[in-house]
Amino acid sequence: MKKLTILIMTALTFSCVTAQVKYDKVGQYGDIKTNWALVQVDNKFGFIDEKGKEIVKPIYDHIGQFGEFKTNWALVQVDNKFGFIDEKGKEIVKPIYSLIRQFGEFKTDWALVQVDNKFGFINEKGKEIVKPMYDHIGQFGEFKTNWAAVTIDNKKGFIDTDGKFIIDKK
Repeated sequence: MKKLTILIMTALTFSCVTAQVKYDKVGQYGDIKTNWALVQVDNKFGFIDEKGKEIVKPIYDHIGQFGEFKTNWALVQVDNKFGFIDEKGKEIVKPIYSLIRQFGEFKTDWALVQVDNKFGFINEKGKEIVKPMYDHIGQFGEFKTNWAAVTIDNKKGFIDTDGKFIIDKK
């Protein structure tokens, strides 16, 4: 009976311990964000806080450093698509873009984005300002102050700094 009790206790202890193991890897707290640790499960990444609470589910193929693109945002990647999470772990920009450039390269507080070889812009709040529909977008001010040349289906036109057409693309 004593052996049976020990065997049952060992089995219960083992099952409890393995049930608590949730992550393949746990990074150092503070490496990417203060009081958060990067966690990995099946090559997917997320974050836990210093109490072990899951802040960001491990669903991302990659998570960049906070502040690389925008203060308090981190670039995330899923299936070669990019988006952003904020410092609270909330997904601000869904990972739907095949490319996101730095904010301010074309216009202050705007980032160039690409979907299916078409370009557009998002703003600093993550809102799509110019839908990705252009084959090419030039720099603002290259032809005229506050205008950017755009190309769509081999036709040229311009957009203004509000993202509106100045000269129709026809």
